[in-house]
Amino acid sequence: MSVRQRAGLALAVLATATTLGACGGGEEPEQSPAPSPSAPSSSAQAAPPVSEPLDATALVSDPCAALSPADLSELGFAEGRQEAAAGAENATACVWEYAAESGNRVDLSVVTENENGLSAIYEQRSRNDYFEETEIAGYPAVHTATIDNRTDGGCGLWVGVDEKTTIFVLTNFDYGPEVSDPCPVADRVAEATIATLRG
Repeated sequence: MSVRQRAGLALAVLATATTLGACGGGEEPEQSPAPSPSAPSSSAQAAPPVSEPLDATALVSDPCAALSPADLSELGFAEGRQEAAAGAENATACVWEYAAESGNRVDLSVVTENENGLSAIYEQRSRNDYFEETEIAGYPAVHTATIDNRTDGGCGLWVGVDEKTTIFVLTNFDYGPEVSDPCPVADRVAEATIATLRG
Protein backbone atom coordinates (compact mmCIF):
# COMPACT_ATOMS: atom_id res chain seq x y z
CA MET A 1 0.00 0.00 0.00
CA SER A 2 1.39 3.39 -0.97
CA VAL A 3 1.78 6.28 1.45
CA ARG A 4 -1.04 8.11 -0.31
CA GLN A 5 -3.33 5.11 -0.04
CA ARG A 6 -2.49 4.69 3.65
CA ALA A 7 -3.33 8.34 4.32
CA GLY A 8 -6.57 8.05 2.36
CA LEU A 9 -7.58 5.03 4.39
CA ALA A 10 -6.74 6.86 7.59
CA LEU A 11 -9.06 9.70 6.64
CA ALA A 12 -11.83 7.32 5.59
CA VAL A 13 -11.59 5.79 9.04
CA LEU A 14 -11.86 9.21 10.64
CA ALA A 15 -14.91 10.07 8.62
CA THR A 16 -16.78 7.15 10.12
CA ALA A 17 -15.81 8.23 13.64
CA THR A 18 -13.36 5.42 14.31
CA THR A 19 -9.82 5.22 15.57
CA LEU A 20 -6.95 3.81 13.61
CA GLY A 21 -3.47 2.46 14.00
CA ALA A 22 -0.79 4.98 13.17
CA CYS A 23 1.14 3.64 10.25
CA GLY A 24 4.83 3.72 9.48
CA GLY A 25 7.50 1.65 7.86
CA GLY A 26 5.12 0.33 5.20
CA GLU A 27 2.53 -1.29 7.47
CA GLU A 28 -1.16 -0.70 6.91
CA PRO A 29 -3.37 1.01 9.51
CA GLU A 30 -6.06 -0.94 11.27
CA GLN A 31 -9.35 0.43 12.47
CA SER A 32 -11.56 -0.15 15.46
CA PRO A 33 -15.36 -0.12 15.44
CA ALA A 34 -16.93 3.27 16.00
CA PRO A 35 -18.28 4.04 19.45
CA SER A 36 -22.04 4.18 19.63
CA PRO A 37 -23.21 7.82 19.81
CA SER A 38 -25.89 6.77 22.28
CA ALA A 39 -23.56 4.85 24.58
CA PRO A 40 -22.98 6.78 27.80
CA SER A 41 -19.42 7.49 28.79
CA SER A 42 -18.30 6.43 32.24
CA SER A 43 -16.13 8.77 34.27
CA ALA A 44 -13.20 6.49 33.45
CA GLN A 45 -13.82 6.93 29.73
CA ALA A 46 -14.47 10.66 29.63
CA ALA A 47 -11.71 12.92 28.38
CA PRO A 48 -10.68 15.91 30.47
CA PRO A 49 -12.82 18.98 29.76
CA VAL A 50 -11.67 21.71 27.39
CA SER A 51 -11.52 24.83 29.51
CA GLU A 52 -10.90 27.29 26.66
CA PRO A 53 -12.65 26.02 23.51
CA LEU A 54 -11.19 26.99 20.15
CA ASP A 55 -13.05 27.42 16.88
CA ALA A 56 -11.37 25.13 14.35
CA THR A 57 -14.08 25.51 11.68
CA ALA A 58 -11.76 27.23 9.20
CA LEU A 59 -9.32 24.31 9.29
CA VAL A 60 -11.96 21.73 8.37
CA SER A 61 -11.85 22.82 4.73
CA ASP A 62 -8.37 24.38 4.79
CA PRO A 63 -6.20 22.27 7.12
CA CYS A 64 -2.99 23.52 5.54
CA ALA A 65 -3.67 26.91 7.15
CA ALA A 66 -2.83 25.25 10.48
CA LEU A 67 0.87 25.98 10.00
CA SER A 68 2.33 29.35 9.13
CA PRO A 69 5.34 29.82 6.82
CA ALA A 70 7.43 30.34 9.98
CA ASP A 71 6.14 27.03 11.38
CA LEU A 72 7.04 25.23 8.15
CA SER A 73 10.55 26.65 8.27
CA GLU A 74 11.01 25.73 11.93
CA LEU A 75 9.72 22.19 11.41
CA GLY A 76 11.62 21.69 8.15
CA PHE A 77 8.47 21.01 6.14
CA ALA A 78 7.83 21.76 2.49
CA GLU A 79 4.60 23.54 1.62
CA GLY A 80 1.60 21.41 2.49
CA ARG A 81 -0.94 19.96 0.10
CA GLN A 82 -4.55 19.01 0.67
CA GLU A 83 -5.79 15.50 0.11
CA ALA A 84 -9.45 14.58 0.05
CA ALA A 85 -10.45 11.79 2.37
CA ALA A 86 -11.15 8.61 0.45
CA GLY A 87 -14.78 7.66 0.92
CA ALA A 88 -15.50 10.60 3.21
CA GLU A 89 -17.40 13.51 1.76
CA ASN A 90 -16.08 16.93 2.81
CA ALA A 91 -13.22 15.48 4.89
CA THR A 92 -9.85 17.00 4.07
CA ALA A 93 -6.33 16.60 5.44
CA CYS A 94 -3.16 18.56 4.94
CA VAL A 95 -0.02 16.59 4.19
CA TRP A 96 3.40 18.03 4.90
CA GLU A 97 6.60 16.31 3.85
CA TYR A 98 10.05 17.16 5.04
CA ALA A 99 11.83 19.41 2.57
CA ALA A 100 14.98 17.29 2.86
CA GLU A 101 13.28 13.87 3.09
CA SER A 102 10.16 13.55 0.98
CA GLY A 103 9.50 10.03 2.25
CA ASN A 104 8.56 11.44 5.65
CA ARG A 105 5.14 12.99 6.09
CA VAL A 106 2.73 14.36 8.68
CA ASP A 107 -1.02 14.48 8.10
CA LEU A 108 -3.41 16.78 9.97
CA SER A 109 -7.17 16.92 9.88
CA VAL A 110 -9.94 18.38 12.01
CA VAL A 111 -12.41 15.71 13.09
CA THR A 112 -15.98 16.83 13.71
CA GLU A 113 -17.76 13.49 13.20
CA ASN A 114 -17.38 12.26 16.79
CA GLU A 115 -20.31 13.67 18.78
CA ASN A 116 -18.38 13.23 22.03
CA GLY A 117 -15.14 14.69 20.71
CA LEU A 118 -12.04 13.41 22.49
CA SER A 119 -14.18 11.30 24.82
CA ALA A 120 -15.09 9.13 21.81
CA ILE A 121 -11.40 8.31 21.51
CA TYR A 122 -11.21 7.53 25.23
CA GLU A 123 -14.04 5.05 24.79
CA GLN A 124 -11.79 3.06 22.43
CA ARG A 125 -8.80 2.88 24.77
CA SER A 126 -9.16 -0.82 25.63
CA ARG A 127 -8.94 -1.71 21.92
CA ASN A 128 -5.70 0.12 21.31
CA ASP A 129 -2.10 -1.06 21.66
CA TYR A 130 -1.17 2.13 23.47
CA PHE A 131 -3.06 4.98 25.06
CA GLU A 132 -1.01 7.76 26.64
CA GLU A 133 -2.71 10.85 27.96
CA THR A 134 -0.88 14.11 27.48
CA GLU A 135 -1.51 17.82 27.12
CA ILE A 136 -0.75 20.00 24.13
CA ALA A 137 -0.52 23.74 24.81
CA GLY A 138 -3.03 23.38 27.65
CA TYR A 139 -5.47 21.17 25.72
CA PRO A 140 -6.28 17.54 26.57
CA ALA A 141 -4.69 15.07 24.19
CA VAL A 142 -3.79 11.43 23.79
CA HIS A 143 -1.27 9.41 21.81
CA THR A 144 -3.08 6.27 20.75
CA ALA A 145 -3.49 3.71 17.97
CA THR A 146 -4.65 0.15 17.47
CA ILE A 147 -1.11 -0.86 16.48
CA ASP A 148 1.94 0.51 18.26
CA ASN A 149 4.25 1.67 15.46
CA ARG A 150 5.98 4.36 17.46
CA THR A 151 9.39 2.76 16.90
CA ASP A 152 8.64 2.44 13.20
CA GLY A 153 7.71 6.02 12.29
CA GLY A 154 4.03 6.10 13.19
CA CYS A 155 2.33 8.14 15.89
CA GLY A 156 -1.34 9.03 16.25
CA LEU A 157 -2.20 12.13 18.26
CA TRP A 158 -5.70 13.39 19.09
CA VAL A 159 -6.23 16.81 20.69
CA GLY A 160 -9.55 18.09 21.97
CA VAL A 161 -10.09 21.75 21.07
CA ASP A 162 -13.74 21.84 22.13
CA GLU A 163 -16.14 19.22 23.48
CA LYS A 164 -17.02 17.93 19.98
CA THR A 165 -13.96 18.69 17.86
CA THR A 166 -10.55 17.05 17.77
CA ILE A 167 -7.39 17.68 15.83
CA PHE A 168 -5.86 14.47 14.52
CA VAL A 169 -2.17 14.31 13.63
CA LEU A 170 -0.63 11.21 12.04
CA THR A 171 3.08 10.79 11.41
CA ASN A 172 4.45 8.45 8.76
CA PHE A 173 8.26 8.42 8.73
CA ASP A 174 10.50 6.12 6.73
CA TYR A 175 13.87 7.87 7.18
CA GLY A 176 15.89 9.71 9.80
CA PRO A 177 15.99 9.88 13.59
CA GLU A 178 12.26 10.61 13.91
CA VAL A 179 11.46 7.05 12.79
CA SER A 180 12.22 5.73 16.28
CA ASP A 181 10.59 8.67 18.11
CA PRO A 182 7.82 10.26 15.98
CA CYS A 183 5.42 11.53 18.66
CA PRO A 184 7.36 14.70 19.52
CA VAL A 185 6.94 15.81 15.90
CA ALA A 186 3.19 15.23 16.09
CA ASP A 187 3.15 17.24 19.32
CA ARG A 188 4.99 20.17 17.73
CA VAL A 189 2.57 20.22 14.79
CA ALA A 190 -0.38 20.24 17.17
CA GLU A 191 1.16 23.01 19.29
CA ALA A 192 1.66 25.16 16.22
CA THR A 193 -1.92 24.48 15.13
CA ILE A 194 -3.29 25.59 18.48
CA ALA A 195 -1.19 28.76 18.29
CA THR A 196 -2.75 29.41 14.86
CA LEU A 197 -6.26 28.89 16.23
CA ARG A 198 -5.59 31.23 19.14
CA GLY A 199 -4.56 33.91 16.65
